Amino acid sequence: MPNKAFKTIVTVLLVGLIGAFGYMLWQGQSQGEKMGVLQKAPDFKLQNLDGKEVTLADTAGKAKLVYFFFSTCPDVCPPSTYTLSKIQNELIKEGVFGTKTALMSITFDPTKDTTERLKEFSSRYNPDYKNWYFLRGDEKETVELARKFGVLVEKDTKNDSWTHSNLFLLVDGKGDLRTYYSAHDENLDVQKVAADLIKISKEK
Repeated sequence: MPNKAFKTIVTVLLVGLIGAFGYMLWQGQSQGEKMGVLQKAPDFKLQNLDGKEVTLADTAGKAKLVYFFFSTCPDVCPPSTYTLSKIQNELIKEGVFGTKTALMSITFDPTKDTTERLKEFSSRYNPDYKNWYFLRGDEKETVELARKFGVLVEKDTKNDSWTHSNLFLLVDGKGDLRTYYSAHDENLDVQKVAADLIKISKEK
């Protein structure tokens, strides 16, 4: 498939995804001040950097941000991961990181993102590895998982790269997807995102 055609198809899919997700978000939040539920977040079994299996259920009771990425991304993934590090720092400052909140970064390119590669990449962002999980698994299953979360992921085999929607997904302690944020938004309010996580973590 020509590269131009690939980009056109991806653009159309992205527009459709943003429209559908935006409508769900509007529906959820138009019901009142309480943040609505977009959908049930799919559970998973992936491998952490220490080789241990991690599931979404392992963070039950905690509000978390889930981020799908690949470490060799030439543009949005590194600065978005830096933004996550700033959110982590806000949560640590508020004394809720690990006890009530967590972060989960999931690669959909396990061939390049080996455990060693992810350790090198993640170390740039001063993560608290006990509560910020860097996860990998089977490529096909991880891509499908991202799509179940509402994240578009398409492999460009011709250029050996990926196109994906770049989102932080907020999942509550019950495993419900509550909202999402544009991860590469230069005006994203890190303190507000942290406050949203804290607010959600207090829900019963």
